[in-house]
Amino acid sequence: MTDAPRIILASGSAIRRAILSSAEIPFEVMKPEVDEDIIKKESAREGLDLEPLAMRLAEAKCMDIAAKTDAIVIGSDQIMEFGGRAYDKPATMAEAKARLMETQGAAHSLINAVAVARNGQIIWRNLDRPTLFMRALTEAEIDAYLDAAGPEILHSVGAYQIEKLGSRLFERIEGDHFAVLGLSLYPLLDLLRQEGAIAF
Repeated sequence: MTDAPRIILASGSAIRRAILSSAEIPFEVMKPEVDEDIIKKESAREGLDLEPLAMRLAEAKCMDIAAKTDAIVIGSDQIMEFGGRAYDKPATMAEAKARLMETQGAAHSLINAVAVARNGQIIWRNLDRPTLFMRALTEAEIDAYLDAAGPEILHSVGAYQIEKLGSRLFERIEGDHFAVLGLSLYPLLDLLRQEGAIAF
C-alpha cells in the first residue's frame, strides 16, 4: 500500500508495541508528553467515572502526538477497577504483594480505552472492560509467584502479566484477551482498514 498513511503508537508500553508487531502492523512509536496525574486529579474533582477517565487519558495521549503529524495516532489507557476503586501500577514489590493479597479469590475488571486521532482530531474511540477472575491464593503462592516473575510485574496495573507467568493466577477471563493486555486489537484493525492504513 504505497499511499497508506503512517501509523504512530503514542505509548511507551512494550506490550502495546508487541501487540501491533505481532499483527505485523507497520508503525512508529512516539511517547506522548502527558501528565496523567493532573488529568486524574482534575477528573476526580469533576466526579468523572472510571470509563470516561480512561478515555480522557487515551485521547490526551493521541492528541499530544496528533498535533505534530498527519499520521494516524493511536492512544490507549488502562485502569484497573476493584470494589469500585481505581488502582494505579504498584510502585514496589511490597505493594504488588498487597495488591495480589487483596484481589486473590475475587473478580476485578480492566477498563481499556483506545482513541485514534488524525489531522488533529479524534476520529475513533473504543472501550472494553474485560473481567478477570483470580484464583484463591495463599500468601506462600503469591510470594512464590513474585519471586519467579520479578520486578517486571510492576509494569502491570494488577501486579501480574497475564501473557506470562501471571496466567497461573487466574481461573478464567471474560472479555477480549488483547484488551486485558492493554490494546483492543480487533476493533482497532477494523478502523485501520477503514482508514486505508492496512490492506486486510
